[in-house]
Amino acid sequence: MTSIFTKIKNSFTEHPLPHSALQVTSSYISGIHLSAKDRKLKNHFILPIAGGIIQPSLEKANIKDPALLQKVINEGVEKFNIYDHGVALLLPELSQRTFVFSFDTLPGTSKEKEQIIRFRVKKQMPLLPEDVRISYDMLRTKGKKKIISSVARSTVVSDYENFFSRLRLRIRTVGLPLLSLSHLVNWNQEKDFFLVNIEQESFGLLAVAESEPTLYRQKPLMVRKSENYLQERVQNIVQEIENTAQFIRDKEKREITTIWIRFGLLESEEEMLSIMESKLNFSIKNIESLVSLELSEKEKKILAPLIGQLL
Repeated sequence: MTSIFTKIKNSFTEHPLPHSALQVTSSYISGIHLSAKDRKLKNHFILPIAGGIIQPSLEKANIKDPALLQKVINEGVEKFNIYDHGVALLLPELSQRTFVFSFDTLPGTSKEKEQIIRFRVKKQMPLLPEDVRISYDMLRTKGKKKIISSVARSTVVSDYENFFSRLRLRIRTVGLPLLSLSHLVNWNQEKDFFLVNIEQESFGLLAVAESEPTLYRQKPLMVRKSENYLQERVQNIVQEIENTAQFIRDKEKREITTIWIRFGLLESEEEMLSIMESKLNFSIKNIESLVSLELSEKEKKILAPLIGQLL
């Protein structure tokens, strides 16, 4: 698998970015296509999918009904006219695990680095499968060497790659929604903030302290609708944010001041946001406010990870 991180902050890979990107979630497939000449937005789509077609998982194949998914996505792919071209794919957060590690020193060779990173990952995931692919980026920081590392099962990634190859799409890079969103925020200006991504099935949080990545957290969210569904769902998110803020306060001696939030939901999030604002003592800002493209507010919210990935 090509490195999961095509860029973070101002660090870029050696290879040029694709002109098209797709995001897969349990409730929709989204895509954007940029012009080759000036990288301006040419086309985009947001296609709802029925529940159960995609079931994000680290352990098992995610695509449960390939034929139905292909029927849904054909419309968007044909609109792009990007057959036989490389695209970037954003996996669901729950299809992989991501960690931030700090090191005083690291060995020079890639093989030795990966061995040490694998050792650290295994301490977090004692039952780490043998067939995982570990991708990482090493970031320049003021103090220790920081590594953002992501773990994905080979079978899970291959399942996506094989599916899109049947649509004559070649997956050039595989990315993560939360890290793609991080490209939209000015780290030097904000310095101490949380970046929060809420999807139908998951919650992700990237903690940045003194303009450096510090912690990456991912959690599944309750999706079954009950009488107290919304309140319980919001309480899980609020509790995770408060616990992480206290951890940063104790360990990093930094005070989180801002939460940049993105709701990757097709339904309205106004009630959820209102409850969160009433419970959290932080300045909450919407990530779509950083997107300058001529799109509707809902389109900006849904497409923000893809925009962060390519622009």
